Amino acid sequence: MAKVRIVLYLYLLLFAAVTLAQQPAQPVRLELPFDKTATVAEVLALPDSALLLYHKTSNAWNTKATFYFTKYNHKLEEVWSTTAELPPRYDYIRHYNEAPYTYLIFSGEIPEQYIITRTNISNGITEVKKYELKDIETIHEFNVLQGNYFLIGRDRFSQKPLLLHLKPSDDKPKQLPSVYGDESTFSDMLADLENERLDVVLTESNGRVSRLQVKSFTAEGELISNHFILQQNNMSLLNAEITPGDSAQKMLLGTYGTRDLRFTSGFFSTPVTSVYSSGDFYSVLQFKNFLKYMKPRREERTRKREAERLRLGKEPQYRFRILLHDLITTPTGYVLAGEAYYPQYRSNSNQYNIDRLGQRQAFMQQSDGYKRTHAIAMGFDKQGNLLWDNAFPLKDVSSMELVHTVEVARARDGRVIMAYPEKDEVIYHIMHEDKYDDKAHRLQIMTYNESEKAQLTEYPGIIKWFDNNFVAFGFQRIKPSRGEARNVFYLNKISF
Repeated sequence: MAKVRIVLYLYLLLFAAVTLAQQPAQPVRLELPFDKTATVAEVLALPDSALLLYHKTSNAWNTKATFYFTKYNHKLEEVWSTTAELPPRYDYIRHYNEAPYTYLIFSGEIPEQYIITRTNISNGITEVKKYELKDIETIHEFNVLQGNYFLIGRDRFSQKPLLLHLKPSDDKPKQLPSVYGDESTFSDMLADLENERLDVVLTESNGRVSRLQVKSFTAEGELISNHFILQQNNMSLLNAEITPGDSAQKMLLGTYGTRDLRFTSGFFSTPVTSVYSSGDFYSVLQFKNFLKYMKPRREERTRKREAERLRLGKEPQYRFRILLHDLITTPTGYVLAGEAYYPQYRSNSNQYNIDRLGQRQAFMQQSDGYKRTHAIAMGFDKQGNLLWDNAFPLKDVSSMELVHTVEVARARDGRVIMAYPEKDEVIYHIMHEDKYDDKAHRLQIMTYNESEKAQLTEYPGIIKWFDNNFVAFGFQRIKPSRGEARNVFYLNKISF
Protein backbone atom coordinates (compact mmCIF):
# COMPACT_ATOMS: atom_id res chain seq x y z
CA MET A 1 0.00 0.00 0.00
CA ALA A 2 1.23 3.49 -0.82
CA LYS A 3 2.52 5.50 2.08
CA VAL A 4 2.78 9.24 2.57
CA ARG A 5 4.89 10.23 5.55
CA ILE A 6 6.12 13.42 7.09
CA VAL A 7 9.83 12.99 7.74
CA LEU A 8 10.63 12.02 11.34
CA TYR A 9 11.84 14.23 14.19
CA LEU A 10 15.51 14.06 13.29
CA TYR A 11 14.68 15.13 9.79
CA LEU A 12 12.64 18.02 11.14
CA LEU A 13 15.73 19.21 12.93
CA LEU A 14 17.62 18.89 9.68
CA PHE A 15 14.89 20.91 7.92
CA ALA A 16 15.38 23.71 10.42
CA ALA A 17 19.11 23.78 9.73
CA VAL A 18 18.48 23.58 6.02
CA THR A 19 16.05 26.46 6.13
CA LEU A 20 18.55 28.62 7.97
CA ALA A 21 21.07 27.84 5.23
CA GLN A 22 18.46 28.80 2.61
CA GLN A 23 18.34 25.25 1.30
CA PRO A 24 15.15 23.72 -0.10
CA ALA A 25 13.00 21.57 2.20
CA GLN A 26 11.47 18.16 1.53
CA PRO A 27 8.32 18.20 3.69
CA VAL A 28 6.68 15.04 2.36
CA ARG A 29 7.57 11.83 0.50
CA LEU A 30 5.35 9.27 -1.20
CA GLU A 31 6.48 5.71 -1.91
CA LEU A 32 4.67 3.35 -4.28
CA PRO A 33 5.50 -0.37 -4.60
CA PHE A 34 6.27 -0.30 -8.32
CA ASP A 35 8.45 -2.90 -10.03
CA LYS A 36 10.77 -0.98 -12.36
CA THR A 37 11.09 -3.97 -14.71
CA ALA A 38 7.34 -4.00 -15.37
CA THR A 39 6.34 -0.34 -14.85
CA VAL A 40 6.61 2.85 -16.87
CA ALA A 41 5.64 6.01 -14.98
CA GLU A 42 5.18 9.69 -15.82
CA VAL A 43 4.57 12.48 -13.30
CA LEU A 44 2.56 15.43 -14.64
CA ALA A 45 1.83 18.74 -12.91
CA LEU A 46 -1.83 19.82 -12.92
CA PRO A 47 -3.08 23.43 -12.92
CA ASP A 48 -4.85 23.02 -9.53
CA SER A 49 -1.58 22.45 -7.59
CA ALA A 50 -2.04 18.69 -7.84
CA LEU A 51 -0.19 15.91 -9.65
CA LEU A 52 -1.32 13.29 -12.13
CA LEU A 53 0.68 10.07 -11.99
CA TYR A 54 0.29 7.96 -15.12
CA HIS A 55 1.79 4.49 -14.99
CA LYS A 56 1.61 1.41 -17.14
CA THR A 57 2.29 -2.10 -15.91
CA SER A 58 2.89 -4.86 -18.45
CA ASN A 59 4.21 -8.39 -18.73
CA ALA A 60 7.65 -9.25 -20.12
CA TRP A 61 6.31 -9.60 -23.68
CA ASN A 62 4.15 -6.45 -23.51
CA THR A 63 1.13 -8.48 -24.59
CA LYS A 64 -0.89 -7.51 -21.51
CA ALA A 65 -0.89 -4.12 -19.88
CA THR A 66 -2.91 -1.96 -17.50
CA PHE A 67 -2.94 1.84 -17.77
CA TYR A 68 -3.45 3.73 -14.49
CA PHE A 69 -4.25 7.40 -13.84
CA THR A 70 -3.96 8.66 -10.24
CA LYS A 71 -4.37 12.17 -8.90
CA TYR A 72 -2.52 13.41 -5.79
CA ASN A 73 -3.06 16.70 -4.00
CA HIS A 74 -0.36 19.16 -2.91
CA LYS A 75 0.31 16.96 0.15
CA LEU A 76 0.82 13.90 -2.07
CA GLU A 77 -2.40 12.37 -0.77
CA GLU A 78 -4.40 10.31 -3.25
CA VAL A 79 -7.55 12.06 -4.55
CA TRP A 80 -8.74 9.44 -7.03
CA SER A 81 -7.44 6.59 -9.16
CA THR A 82 -8.74 5.01 -12.34
CA THR A 83 -7.71 2.79 -15.24
CA ALA A 84 -8.17 3.12 -18.99
CA GLU A 85 -8.57 0.48 -21.68
CA LEU A 86 -5.71 0.87 -24.17
CA PRO A 87 -3.96 -1.74 -26.34
CA PRO A 88 -0.85 -3.00 -24.50
CA ARG A 89 1.73 -1.82 -27.03
CA TYR A 90 0.81 1.86 -26.85
CA ASP A 91 3.28 4.24 -25.20
CA TYR A 92 2.87 7.73 -23.75
CA ILE A 93 4.56 10.54 -25.70
CA ARG A 94 3.09 13.95 -24.70
CA HIS A 95 0.40 15.66 -22.62
CA TYR A 96 -1.40 19.00 -22.35
CA ASN A 97 -3.60 20.60 -19.65
CA GLU A 98 -6.70 22.61 -20.50
CA ALA A 99 -9.04 22.81 -17.54
CA PRO A 100 -10.99 20.80 -16.60
CA TYR A 101 -9.16 18.12 -18.61
CA THR A 102 -5.71 16.66 -19.04
CA TYR A 103 -4.97 15.13 -22.45
CA LEU A 104 -2.37 12.42 -23.10
CA ILE A 105 -1.16 11.16 -26.49
CA PHE A 106 -0.02 7.57 -26.96
CA SER A 107 1.66 6.09 -30.04
CA GLY A 108 1.21 2.54 -31.24
CA GLU A 109 3.32 -0.05 -33.04
CA ILE A 110 2.18 1.23 -36.45
CA PRO A 111 3.51 4.80 -36.94
CA GLU A 112 0.20 6.37 -37.96
CA GLN A 113 -1.77 4.92 -35.03
CA TYR A 114 -2.31 7.21 -32.04
CA ILE A 115 -4.62 7.32 -29.03
CA ILE A 116 -5.63 10.49 -27.18
CA THR A 117 -7.08 10.20 -23.68
CA ARG A 118 -9.09 12.94 -22.00
CA THR A 119 -9.18 12.81 -18.20
CA ASN A 120 -11.43 15.03 -16.08
CA ILE A 121 -9.05 16.12 -13.32
CA SER A 122 -11.87 16.66 -10.82
CA ASN A 123 -13.25 13.11 -10.86
CA GLY A 124 -10.89 10.96 -12.97
CA ILE A 125 -13.40 10.04 -15.68
CA THR A 126 -11.23 9.16 -18.70
CA GLU A 127 -12.28 8.94 -22.34
CA VAL A 128 -10.18 7.09 -24.93
CA LYS A 129 -10.21 7.56 -28.70
CA LYS A 130 -8.01 6.14 -31.44
CA TYR A 131 -6.88 8.20 -34.47
CA GLU A 132 -5.04 7.46 -37.68
CA LEU A 133 -2.64 10.29 -38.52
CA LYS A 134 -1.24 9.05 -41.81
CA ASP A 135 0.62 12.22 -42.80
CA ILE A 136 2.62 12.76 -39.63
CA GLU A 137 5.67 10.75 -38.67
CA THR A 138 6.57 11.97 -35.19
CA ILE A 139 4.68 14.33 -32.91
CA HIS A 140 6.95 17.04 -31.49
CA GLU A 141 4.38 19.42 -30.00
CA PHE A 142 0.79 19.05 -28.81
CA ASN A 143 -1.56 21.87 -27.73
CA VAL A 144 -5.27 22.00 -26.97
CA LEU A 145 -7.51 25.03 -27.50
CA GLN A 146 -11.18 24.86 -26.52
CA GLY A 147 -11.04 21.09 -26.80
CA ASN A 148 -9.47 21.07 -30.28
CA TYR A 149 -6.07 19.48 -30.91
CA PHE A 150 -3.09 21.10 -32.65
CA LEU A 151 -0.13 18.88 -33.55
CA ILE A 152 3.35 19.65 -34.85
CA GLY A 153 5.47 16.95 -36.43
CA ARG A 154 7.18 15.98 -39.66
CA ASP A 155 5.67 14.84 -42.92
CA ARG A 156 6.21 11.12 -43.27
CA PHE A 157 7.36 11.40 -46.89
CA SER A 158 8.91 14.85 -47.40
CA GLN A 159 10.30 15.18 -43.83
CA LYS A 160 9.17 18.81 -43.82
CA PRO A 161 7.48 20.29 -40.73
CA LEU A 162 3.76 19.75 -40.51
CA LEU A 163 1.01 21.49 -38.55
CA LEU A 164 -2.27 19.61 -38.09
CA HIS A 165 -5.66 20.50 -36.60
CA LEU A 166 -7.84 17.72 -35.23
CA LYS A 167 -11.36 17.90 -33.86
CA PRO A 168 -11.97 15.22 -31.23
CA SER A 169 -15.13 14.12 -33.04
CA ASP A 170 -13.31 13.65 -36.37
CA ASP A 171 -11.28 10.63 -37.38
CA LYS A 172 -8.79 12.50 -39.55
CA PRO A 173 -6.94 15.79 -39.08
CA LYS A 174 -6.60 18.65 -41.53
CA GLN A 175 -3.29 20.22 -42.51
CA LEU A 176 -3.10 23.91 -41.69
CA PRO A 177 -1.66 26.26 -44.32
CA SER A 178 1.89 27.51 -44.01
CA VAL A 179 5.12 27.91 -45.99
CA TYR A 180 7.34 24.87 -45.56
CA GLY A 181 10.90 25.16 -46.80
CA ASP A 182 13.50 22.42 -46.73
CA GLU A 183 15.21 23.97 -43.72
CA SER A 184 12.12 25.32 -41.97
CA THR A 185 11.27 24.39 -38.39
CA PHE A 186 8.62 25.31 -35.85
CA SER A 187 10.12 27.06 -32.84
CA ASP A 188 7.01 27.68 -30.72
CA MET A 189 3.30 26.94 -30.40
CA LEU A 190 1.15 28.75 -27.85
CA ALA A 191 -2.52 28.12 -27.06
CA ASP A 192 -3.71 31.55 -25.85
CA LEU A 193 -6.98 30.71 -24.11
CA GLU A 194 -7.68 34.27 -22.95
CA ASN A 195 -7.51 35.60 -26.52
CA GLU A 196 -9.08 32.45 -28.05
CA ARG A 197 -6.31 31.84 -30.54
CA LEU A 198 -3.38 29.55 -31.22
CA ASP A 199 -0.09 31.11 -32.33
CA VAL A 200 2.73 29.25 -34.07
CA VAL A 201 6.21 30.55 -34.83
CA LEU A 202 7.95 29.11 -37.88
CA THR A 203 11.61 29.66 -38.72
CA GLU A 204 12.15 29.73 -42.48
CA SER A 205 15.62 29.43 -43.92
CA ASN A 206 17.34 28.92 -47.27
CA GLY A 207 20.64 28.05 -45.58
CA ARG A 208 22.04 31.60 -45.88
CA VAL A 209 19.42 33.81 -44.20
CA SER A 210 16.37 33.08 -42.09
CA ARG A 211 13.18 34.87 -41.12
CA LEU A 212 10.27 34.20 -38.79
CA GLN A 213 6.65 33.63 -39.71
CA VAL A 214 3.90 33.94 -37.09
CA LYS A 215 0.50 32.45 -37.88
CA SER A 216 -2.59 32.68 -35.68
CA PHE A 217 -5.59 30.33 -35.84
CA THR A 218 -8.99 30.03 -34.20
CA ALA A 219 -9.82 26.97 -32.13
CA GLU A 220 -11.51 25.61 -35.28
CA GLY A 221 -8.27 25.90 -37.26
CA GLU A 222 -9.25 28.97 -39.28
CA LEU A 223 -6.43 31.41 -40.10
CA ILE A 224 -6.74 34.75 -38.28
CA SER A 225 -3.52 36.50 -39.23
CA ASN A 226 -0.09 35.93 -40.73
CA HIS A 227 3.04 37.98 -40.06
CA PHE A 228 6.52 37.75 -41.59
CA ILE A 229 9.40 39.21 -39.57
CA LEU A 230 12.41 39.70 -41.81
CA GLN A 231 16.06 39.87 -40.85
CA GLN A 232 17.66 43.21 -40.03
CA ASN A 233 21.01 43.96 -41.68
CA ASN A 234 23.02 40.73 -41.48
CA MET A 235 21.21 39.34 -38.43
CA SER A 236 19.02 36.31 -39.20
CA LEU A 237 16.23 35.44 -36.78
CA LEU A 238 16.76 31.82 -35.72
CA ASN A 239 14.21 30.81 -33.09
CA ALA A 240 11.71 32.62 -30.92
CA GLU A 241 9.11 32.26 -28.21
CA ILE A 242 5.87 34.22 -28.51
CA THR A 243 4.15 36.08 -25.68
CA PRO A 244 0.42 35.88 -24.92
CA GLY A 245 -1.81 38.91 -25.49
CA ASP A 246 -3.68 40.53 -28.36
CA SER A 247 -2.04 41.24 -31.71
CA ALA A 248 -0.90 44.73 -30.75
CA GLN A 249 0.83 43.49 -27.57
CA LYS A 250 2.45 40.27 -28.75
CA MET A 251 6.24 40.10 -28.70
CA LEU A 252 8.82 37.64 -29.98
CA LEU A 253 11.83 36.85 -27.79
CA GLY A 254 14.51 34.67 -29.30
CA THR A 255 17.93 34.15 -30.83
CA TYR A 256 19.66 35.55 -33.88
CA GLY A 257 22.71 34.53 -35.91
CA THR A 258 24.93 36.12 -38.53
CA ARG A 259 26.69 34.12 -41.26
CA ASP A 260 26.50 30.60 -39.87
CA LEU A 261 22.86 29.89 -39.02
CA ARG A 262 23.77 26.95 -36.81
CA PHE A 263 25.07 29.27 -34.12
CA THR A 264 23.59 31.98 -31.93
CA SER A 265 25.28 35.38 -31.90
CA GLY A 266 22.84 36.92 -29.43
CA PHE A 267 19.22 37.47 -28.47
CA PHE A 268 16.48 39.79 -29.69
CA SER A 269 13.01 41.08 -28.84
CA THR A 270 10.59 42.46 -31.40
CA PRO A 271 6.86 43.15 -31.81
CA VAL A 272 5.03 40.53 -33.86
CA THR A 273 3.39 43.25 -35.96
CA SER A 274 6.68 44.65 -37.28
CA VAL A 275 7.59 43.66 -40.84
CA TYR A 276 11.29 44.28 -40.39
CA SER A 277 12.53 43.46 -36.93
CA SER A 278 12.43 46.88 -35.29
CA GLY A 279 13.15 45.55 -31.83
CA ASP A 280 16.34 45.26 -29.83
CA PHE A 281 19.35 43.03 -30.49
CA TYR A 282 21.76 42.00 -27.75
CA SER A 283 25.11 40.47 -28.59
CA VAL A 284 26.41 37.75 -26.27
CA LEU A 285 29.14 40.21 -25.27
CA GLN A 286 26.53 42.64 -23.94
CA PHE A 287 25.34 40.18 -21.33
CA LYS A 288 26.75 40.48 -17.84
CA ASN A 289 26.74 36.79 -16.95
CA PHE A 290 26.37 34.76 -20.15
CA LEU A 291 30.08 33.87 -20.27
CA LYS A 292 30.46 33.32 -16.52
CA TYR A 293 30.42 29.55 -17.02
CA MET A 294 34.03 30.00 -18.21
CA LYS A 295 36.95 30.44 -15.84
CA PRO A 296 37.64 34.14 -15.21
CA ARG A 297 40.80 34.35 -17.32
CA ARG A 298 39.19 32.55 -20.24
CA GLU A 299 36.15 34.82 -20.04
CA GLU A 300 38.40 37.90 -20.04
CA ARG A 301 40.37 36.66 -23.08
CA THR A 302 37.16 35.79 -24.92
CA ARG A 303 35.61 39.19 -24.30
CA LYS A 304 38.73 41.07 -25.45
CA ARG A 305 39.19 38.93 -28.55
CA GLU A 306 35.55 39.09 -29.61
CA ALA A 307 35.25 42.82 -28.92
CA GLU A 308 38.18 43.42 -31.26
CA ARG A 309 36.67 41.19 -33.95
CA LEU A 310 33.38 43.02 -33.58
CA ARG A 311 35.16 46.38 -33.95
CA LEU A 312 36.81 45.16 -37.17
CA GLY A 313 33.52 43.87 -38.55
CA LYS A 314 34.60 40.22 -38.42
CA GLU A 315 32.53 37.15 -37.69
CA PRO A 316 32.63 36.14 -33.99
CA GLN A 317 34.64 33.06 -33.14
CA TYR A 318 32.49 31.91 -30.25
CA ARG A 319 30.02 29.15 -31.15
CA PHE A 320 26.80 28.71 -29.21
CA ARG A 321 23.79 26.57 -29.98
CA ILE A 322 20.80 27.48 -27.79
CA LEU A 323 17.79 25.32 -26.95
CA LEU A 324 15.04 27.67 -25.75
CA HIS A 325 12.55 26.86 -22.99
CA ASP A 326 8.90 27.92 -22.97
CA LEU A 327 8.53 31.57 -22.09
CA ILE A 328 7.61 32.37 -18.46
CA THR A 329 5.15 35.24 -18.04
CA THR A 330 5.64 37.44 -14.96
CA PRO A 331 3.48 40.27 -13.56
CA THR A 332 5.79 42.84 -15.17
CA GLY A 333 7.22 41.02 -18.18
CA TYR A 334 8.83 37.75 -19.19
CA VAL A 335 11.66 35.36 -18.39
CA LEU A 336 13.36 33.63 -21.31
CA ALA A 337 15.50 30.61 -20.45
CA GLY A 338 17.66 28.34 -22.58
CA GLU A 339 20.41 25.73 -22.59
CA ALA A 340 23.71 26.15 -24.44
CA TYR A 341 24.84 22.88 -26.00
CA TYR A 342 27.10 21.29 -28.60
CA PRO A 343 27.05 17.88 -30.31
CA GLN A 344 29.43 15.14 -29.26
CA TYR A 345 30.79 12.50 -31.62
CA ARG A 346 32.30 9.09 -31.08
CA SER A 347 34.62 7.36 -33.54
CA ASN A 348 34.91 3.62 -34.08
CA SER A 349 37.91 3.56 -31.76
CA ASN A 350 35.68 4.97 -28.98
CA GLN A 351 37.64 8.24 -28.96
CA TYR A 352 35.42 11.22 -28.26
CA ASN A 353 35.56 14.27 -30.52
CA ILE A 354 33.56 17.25 -29.34
CA ASP A 355 32.19 19.54 -32.00
CA ARG A 356 32.60 22.77 -30.05
CA LEU A 357 33.36 24.80 -33.17
CA GLY A 358 30.84 23.18 -35.46
CA GLN A 359 33.55 21.68 -37.63
CA ARG A 360 32.76 18.84 -40.01
CA GLN A 361 33.31 15.46 -38.41
CA ALA A 362 34.91 12.39 -39.96
CA PHE A 363 32.56 10.10 -41.89
CA MET A 364 33.04 7.16 -39.52
CA GLN A 365 32.18 9.12 -36.38
CA GLN A 366 28.81 8.58 -34.74
CA SER A 367 26.67 11.01 -32.79
CA ASP A 368 26.89 10.55 -29.04
CA GLY A 369 24.29 13.08 -27.97
CA TYR A 370 24.42 16.70 -26.88
CA LYS A 371 26.62 18.13 -24.15
CA ARG A 372 25.49 21.18 -22.14
CA THR A 373 27.82 23.98 -21.06
CA HIS A 374 25.39 26.21 -19.16
CA ALA A 375 21.79 27.28 -18.76
CA ILE A 376 20.77 30.91 -19.05
CA ALA A 377 17.87 33.13 -18.04
CA MET A 378 16.98 36.67 -19.10
CA GLY A 379 14.40 39.06 -17.71
CA PHE A 380 12.45 41.37 -20.06
CA ASP A 381 9.76 43.97 -19.43
CA LYS A 382 6.46 44.03 -21.35
CA GLN A 383 8.05 46.15 -24.10
CA GLY A 384 10.85 43.64 -24.66
CA ASN A 385 13.61 45.63 -22.95
CA LEU A 386 16.32 43.47 -21.38
CA LEU A 387 16.42 43.93 -17.59
CA TRP A 388 18.93 41.30 -16.42
CA ASP A 389 20.67 38.07 -17.38
CA ASN A 390 22.15 35.19 -15.43
CA ALA A 391 23.78 31.80 -16.01
CA PHE A 392 23.95 28.34 -14.42
CA PRO A 393 27.09 26.31 -15.29
CA LEU A 394 26.22 22.70 -16.16
CA LYS A 395 28.80 19.98 -15.60
CA ASP A 396 28.52 16.52 -17.12
CA VAL A 397 24.95 17.16 -18.31
CA SER A 398 24.08 15.63 -21.66
CA SER A 399 21.22 13.94 -23.51
CA MET A 400 21.03 11.59 -26.47
CA GLU A 401 18.14 13.57 -27.94
CA LEU A 402 17.89 17.34 -28.08
CA VAL A 403 15.46 17.80 -25.18
CA HIS A 404 15.41 19.99 -22.09
CA THR A 405 17.64 18.67 -19.31
CA VAL A 406 16.94 21.44 -16.78
CA GLU A 407 13.63 22.41 -15.19
CA VAL A 408 13.04 26.15 -14.87
CA ALA A 409 10.46 27.93 -12.70
CA ARG A 410 9.87 31.40 -11.30
CA ALA A 411 8.76 31.80 -7.69
CA ARG A 412 6.28 34.48 -6.70
CA ASP A 413 9.06 36.47 -5.02
CA GLY A 414 10.89 36.78 -8.36
CA ARG A 415 13.56 34.09 -7.90
CA VAL A 416 14.29 31.94 -10.94
CA ILE A 417 14.92 28.33 -9.92
CA MET A 418 16.73 25.80 -12.11
CA ALA A 419 17.17 22.14 -11.19
CA TYR A 420 18.06 18.76 -12.66
CA PRO A 421 18.39 15.24 -11.19
CA GLU A 422 21.65 13.36 -10.74
CA LYS A 423 21.24 9.87 -9.23
CA ASP A 424 19.95 10.36 -5.66
CA GLU A 425 20.56 14.13 -5.67
CA VAL A 426 19.06 17.27 -7.16
CA ILE A 427 21.47 19.86 -8.52
CA TYR A 428 19.90 23.30 -8.31
CA HIS A 429 20.58 26.98 -8.82
CA ILE A 430 18.61 30.00 -7.62
CA MET A 431 18.89 33.28 -9.52
CA HIS A 432 18.22 36.65 -7.95
CA GLU A 433 18.08 38.59 -11.23
CA ASP A 434 21.69 39.30 -12.29
CA LYS A 435 23.41 38.36 -9.01
CA TYR A 436 25.75 35.58 -10.14
CA ASP A 437 26.53 32.52 -8.01
CA ASP A 438 28.99 29.90 -9.23
CA LYS A 439 28.52 27.49 -6.33
CA ALA A 440 27.26 23.95 -7.02
CA HIS A 441 24.18 23.38 -4.84
CA ARG A 442 23.29 19.74 -4.16
CA LEU A 443 20.26 18.34 -2.39
CA GLN A 444 20.18 14.73 -1.23
CA ILE A 445 16.82 13.04 -1.83
CA MET A 446 15.55 12.15 1.64
CA THR A 447 14.07 8.79 2.53
CA TYR A 448 11.49 8.25 5.28
CA ASN A 449 14.10 8.58 8.02
CA GLU A 450 17.83 9.10 8.27
CA SER A 451 18.53 5.49 9.31
CA GLU A 452 17.49 4.32 5.83
CA LYS A 453 19.83 4.33 2.86
CA ALA A 454 19.04 4.54 -0.85
CA GLN A 455 21.23 1.78 -2.26
CA LEU A 456 20.24 2.45 -5.87
CA THR A 457 18.39 5.24 -7.69
CA GLU A 458 17.31 4.71 -11.31
CA TYR A 459 15.47 6.84 -13.88
CA PRO A 460 15.49 9.96 -11.65
CA GLY A 461 13.43 12.94 -12.75
CA ILE A 462 12.22 16.32 -11.55
CA ILE A 463 9.48 18.68 -12.74
CA LYS A 464 8.34 22.12 -11.68
CA TRP A 465 5.07 21.89 -9.81
CA PHE A 466 3.42 25.03 -8.41
CA ASP A 467 4.74 28.29 -6.95
CA ASN A 468 8.22 27.53 -5.57
CA ASN A 469 7.64 23.76 -5.42
CA PHE A 470 9.15 21.00 -7.53
CA VAL A 471 8.64 17.24 -7.31
CA ALA A 472 11.50 14.75 -7.68
CA PHE A 473 10.75 11.13 -8.57
CA GLY A 474 12.25 7.85 -9.70
CA PHE A 475 12.85 4.24 -8.71
CA GLN A 476 14.85 3.42 -5.59
CA ARG A 477 16.02 0.44 -3.60
CA ILE A 478 15.81 1.41 0.09
CA LYS A 479 17.72 -0.45 2.80
CA PRO A 480 16.39 0.18 6.33
CA SER A 481 18.55 -0.20 9.43
CA ARG A 482 16.71 -3.43 10.14
CA GLY A 483 14.76 -5.78 7.94
CA GLU A 484 14.67 -6.37 4.21
CA ALA A 485 15.24 -3.81 1.48
CA ARG A 486 12.26 -2.49 -0.46
CA ASN A 487 11.93 -1.39 -4.10
CA VAL A 488 9.77 1.69 -4.60
CA PHE A 489 8.79 4.49 -6.93
CA TYR A 490 9.23 7.69 -4.91
CA LEU A 491 7.89 11.23 -5.14
CA ASN A 492 9.50 13.92 -2.97
CA LYS A 493 8.04 17.38 -2.75
CA ILE A 494 10.83 19.97 -2.82
CA SER A 495 10.07 23.50 -1.62
CA PHE A 496 12.53 26.29 -2.46
